[in-house]
This record gives sequence, C-alpha cells and structure tokens, in this order.
Amino acid sequence: MILLGVRFYLTTLPTASLELADVSEYEKKVDSLKRIAARKKDTIYPFNPNYINDFRAYQIGLDEAQLLRLSRFRESGKFINSPAQFQQVTEVSDQWLDSIAPYFKFPDWVNNPRPSYSKNLSFADKKITASNLNTASQEQLKAVFGIGPALSTRIIEQRQKLNGFVDMQQVREIYGLSDSTMIQLRKHFFITPPAGFKKIVLNKATRDELSSIPYFNDYLVDKLIEQRTLRDGFKSWDNVMLTSRFPQEKLPLIQLYLTLD
Repeated sequence: MILLGVRFYLTTLPTASLELADVSEYEKKVDSLKRIAARKKDTIYPFNPNYINDFRAYQIGLDEAQLLRLSRFRESGKFINSPAQFQQVTEVSDQWLDSIAPYFKFPDWVNNPRPSYSKNLSFADKKITASNLNTASQEQLKAVFGIGPALSTRIIEQRQKLNGFVDMQQVREIYGLSDSTMIQLRKHFFITPPAGFKKIVLNKATRDELSSIPYFNDYLVDKLIEQRTLRDGFKSWDNVMLTSRFPQEKLPLIQLYLTLD
C-alpha cells in the first residue's frame, strides 16, 4: 500500500514546462547560417567570359542556347574581348548584360593595350621584314627589343617541345614574355605551321594521334577514348571538358590541334 501511495503521489506532481526560449536561440543560429550559405551561393567572382562551363552558365543565368552560341564561337578559335561582343555572340538581353558584365575579367592586354612608341622616329622609320618564327635563329630573336639570351632560349626550347609553333597563342604562354615584347615579336615574326600539319578529328582519332598532342598525357588520352566510347562520340567541347583531369585552361591551345568533326 505504501508503494502504491508513493507511485500515485509521483504521478500527481506537475511536470516542468517546455522552455521555448532555448529553441528560439537555436532557430536564430540556424537562420543566420542559412543566410550566410545563401550569400556564398549567390556570390559571383570575376571571371573570363571566354571560359564559361556548365556550372558557371547556370550560376549567371546563361541558358543552353546562349552557351551553345558561345561554344561555337570559341571553337572557331576566336576570343571575346568586350561585353558588347559577348552580347553580339550569345544574344543575351541588355538587362542580363548590365547585371553580369561588371564581373567580366579580360586579360590586361585587352583592357590596357600598351602604347606604341612611334615618336622615336629612328625606330618608327625602320623597315621590318617579318620572318617565320619556326625557322628563326636565336640571334634573330635577340634582335627584337625586349628579348635577351634567356628569353630567346626559352622560345626555342618551347618550339622544339611542340615540334614547331602552330599559332602565336603558344608563344604567349612562354614565361617572361611581356605584352609589349609580344607586340614587337608579332611585328618581326609570323608563324607557318610545320609541313604536313593538320588538325586531328577527336571523334575519329587513334590513341597514337591523341598522344601526339603536346598538352595530353597517357592518362588523359585513355580517359578521352573512354568518354568518347560511352558518349558515342563527343557532341560539343563542353562534353570533352567533363573528361577527368582535362586541362580546361588549355582548351584554346588544344583546339589548335583538335576538331570534333
């Protein structure tokens, strides 16, 4: 009877009320974290509009048709150099351009072209006979203002590594070559691709042909062939860039050697 009485007494005791103050504090913290996450998700960092992948297109609101126009333009080997040109190629609206164009980041030589020093009459009046960069000697290279022994050696070493330059874009990649020196180099030299050079068709290329491309290694070649088989051929460069370890920043250079069809 005593035990029953004690049990009955315990059941009649009032229970502690739920403290909602603590829950509200947790809710404030959760809401704060959600706001921070939303800000991070919506943040757009400066980017070069010549290299827009699927994720970037989704982030900035570029639809599939507009991205396809941009991809076709880039596949032709050309570059976007201004917001107006970007709108002309992609056909985006004025409202879209006004909101996204401030995030465009073009190379310094596009935004701030170096002035030419034509006031120096002795230099301006000097006639320049351009020659093929693929056959130029080190002495010819050093004759260009801004190119010394070290830089001329690097140019020749890169030329040998590539088995001859195909386009001036490849020369621009050489370490130590400034924009002003590049301008002078273009005045003195042109590039004629090596004899017998022709682009390789990616969707038909053999493993040996892909391995001959300077910017590919064995791993990438295997993955490209694997993805090409799975996709029954690449339909666009966007598909190609999804390949594991594909060097997207080298795409313009790779397109000098490859074509989809």
